[in-house]
Amino acid sequence: MNRLRVLIVSGMWPSEREPDYGAFVRTFAGALAARPGIEVDVAGLTERRSGRLRTPAKYAGLTADAIRRARRSDVVWGHFLFPAGAAAAIAGRLTGRPWVLTAHGGDVANLDRSGVARATRLALRGASEVTAVSDWLATRLAQWTDDGRDVAVVSMGVDLSRFRPSPRDEARAALGLDPSHPLVLAVGGLTERKNPLGLIRALGRLRATGTPARLAFVGDGPLAARMRAEIAALGLDDVVTLAGALPADGVARWMAACDVLALVSRPEPFGVVALEALACGRPVVVTGDGGTPEILAPDPTVGEVVDPGDPGDIGAGITTVLARGVESERCRAVASEHDVGRRAEEMAGILARASGRI
Repeated sequence: MNRLRVLIVSGMWPSEREPDYGAFVRTFAGALAARPGIEVDVAGLTERRSGRLRTPAKYAGLTADAIRRARRSDVVWGHFLFPAGAAAAIAGRLTGRPWVLTAHGGDVANLDRSGVARATRLALRGASEVTAVSDWLATRLAQWTDDGRDVAVVSMGVDLSRFRPSPRDEARAALGLDPSHPLVLAVGGLTERKNPLGLIRALGRLRATGTPARLAFVGDGPLAARMRAEIAALGLDDVVTLAGALPADGVARWMAACDVLALVSRPEPFGVVALEALACGRPVVVTGDGGTPEILAPDPTVGEVVDPGDPGDIGAGITTVLARGVESERCRAVASEHDVGRRAEEMAGILARASGRI
């Protein structure tokens, strides 16, 4: 049988300049391409910059690229319902190719905007299959599908070969970190939704109670200046590190160096970085707002669920996890349930069904 040619259309795709931008989509694309009988092509945006003129222009370019590439594909897979999912749908309609859409979170939250909702419904209406990255998100998306279709749940998964346990002391030495103090790590964009200010305030409370924890952020974004001001106001300059955006190998090194990863978004539809930390053998403190608690369901001892709006509760969760001393093997076992290879196999079946192969 001929190879199944899959075109991925994504509003986020990593570049040398922005290595963390949609890295989870590229990881999944690689796992899908590694499966026998599948060929993957990509139309993706590699920069975050936006504006009243820039945003329409870049998505018009994405749509044109998707149309051109779709003619050489058997099925189009769009990530993020709007605008990239709409681009995938247009490409599918104009070239006669079936399309599949995956919701990641913000695209569903934006459906309360009437213009976005209309465009998204048009894209969903003709889609052969629709998926979401968590049960929490699938439930919310189902309210917006007007044909009563099921929304399949397929998480983005974790690359267990890249994110794996390694000695903490070696990682700290490589990063020039104090080996004696507990290190809390946050990975993601420095944005309001990711709630870095709440995490900084939680650290301030921990330090005030005598807990000698340090905090590091891997990522970049519009809140960086406000974070520096908050860090200075709380007298935390010596114990908080802003490491900037890093490629996956750099993220893995910081995860190896940490004692616990904190993901306290408001909300977090799933939380791939929590899986990455668990794959590295590190426990997690995760937001109760969203789908991230689903990750801990197989073994709640590998983390704590906290209220992201309460710095005291975040601090208490961190204290509990640090005191618990979770074995790395337990963390790794939970992450293994979301091996990206397994998830790619699931998605390959959905894409093949959409294309009419099965």
